[in-house]
Parts: sequence; structure tokens; C-alpha cells
Amino acid sequence: MKTDQLQVDNYFMGKALEKALEAFEKGEVPIGAVIVREQKILGMGRNRVEEGCDVTAHAEIEAIRNAQLLLGDWRLTATTIYVTKEPCLMCYGAILLSRIARVVFGIEDPKKGIFRPRTFFFNGGKKLEITSGIRSEESLELMKSFFFVLRNKKRELPLCDIEIS
Repeated sequence: MKTDQLQVDNYFMGKALEKALEAFEKGEVPIGAVIVREQKILGMGRNRVEEGCDVTAHAEIEAIRNAQLLLGDWRLTATTIYVTKEPCLMCYGAILLSRIARVVFGIEDPKKGIFRPRTFFFNGGKKLEITSGIRSEESLELMKSFFFVLRNKKRELPLCDIEIS
């Protein structure tokens, strides 16, 4: 990967991490997503499953909806989605259907992630570029902190003391 692209990826993953931190602070699984075209943010999202009592309220879906509303078009061609955790099957479907060209994620999801080598996934004949591991340490730390708090039955989640730079 080119150094310039890595810098761009790090920057926009930072924006996704900010959304993940918002989710954490609201008691949601800390996942954030940002959709970008030509280095401009078109849509952002965070998990809202608990808040909305809606299993489809994932960060990726919210970011896709926001980008589509901004553009007035369901086609998100030539865009990149940055997401702090590997997309699930539902989000992968939305990514394909909205014609996003590239997925960049922080940490793998060994239970529900779609991009592992043993997982079969259908891409509808579309080219989809996938980059993983961008700012994974920060994504992992947020996730570990969230589940530590949850396991210790502190339903009132405190503000996270992790700094996102």
C-alpha cells in the first residue's frame, strides 16, 4: 500500500473511531463507519441497535443511508467505507448493493465477519477492494473496554478514557 493511501486511510479511520467512541458512550457496541469519495465524507454512522431497538441499525447501514441521502442517489460508486470492525453479512450485502468500491476495516470479527478465507461470500461479479488492519489497536481497545464494562454488569457505561487522535 502506498504511503499516501495509508495516511488517507488512517485519517478516515480516525473519523470512524470517533463515531465508535460515540456509540460506546451511548452504551452501544462501539462500531463506527464513514463513507468517503475523493477525500470528502459523504456519510457517517455508529451502532444504534439498542437505542433504536433495531437489529439493522448498524454503523455501516447508517453511514450508507446518510451518504445516499446527501447524494440523492442510492449508488455509492467510487466510494470507500471505513469501518472499525469487519462488516457482518447484512452490512456486506448493503455495501455490495450500494456499489461501494472499497472496504477498509480495523479489526476482524471471528464470529460474524464476512471476509475470512474460509467464508464464502458472493460479490455479484463486482470488484471490491478490501483493506484490513487499519488502526486496529484502537478499534480493539475500544471493543475490549466495552465488553469489560458489560461483563462487569455496569450497565451505565462510563465515558471512555481512550483517546482517538
